[in-house]
Amino acid sequence: MFNRQFARREARLRRLCQEQLRGIEISDPDAVDDICQQLATKRGRPLYLHELPETGGVNAPCGMVLSFDHGDYIFHVAATSDRHRAQIVRHELAHLMLGHAGSNESVVESLLGVLPDGVDPSAVFAALGRTSYDSETEYDAEMTASCLGELFHDLAHSGRERGRSGAVARLDDALVHPRRNRRS
Repeated sequence: MFNRQFARREARLRRLCQEQLRGIEISDPDAVDDICQQLATKRGRPLYLHELPETGGVNAPCGMVLSFDHGDYIFHVAATSDRHRAQIVRHELAHLMLGHAGSNESVVESLLGVLPDGVDPSAVFAALGRTSYDSETEYDAEMTASCLGELFHDLAHSGRERGRSGAVARLDDALVHPRRNRRS
């Protein structure tokens, strides 16, 4: 019963992603900058990617998203691999797609306005970031980020796979990531 509940939840998140990605063209599944720009155009709302200021803490967030009236901002750590950066950005995109990112402008402005002397404003960004996956919101965002990664891969390779021979296609399908073979 418990597994079926999670399978239904994952299927619902996957459908939501598929709907929001309709019309998006992806040639490289890890080219999140290009994908973000296409999503911004489709949503009719600017989306900006930035590196997080270095906070130096072990519990510092890997990424965060802030939404303002004039656009959305996704922040990601600078010192990481391209693959990890792509997962961080997908996770923050998931928060946007799931409606988790509200208007944080007043929170940021009020925090910046009351900082004591000597406190780095980048600490405000660290305080607003996400560092754990223990809530339903974070679980859904991480699950959605994984779905996005799979869908980005599928969209990037759908055009190329039409020309594969039967044997190559079967071998490729057998060796692909196991979660990608399991469709709900």
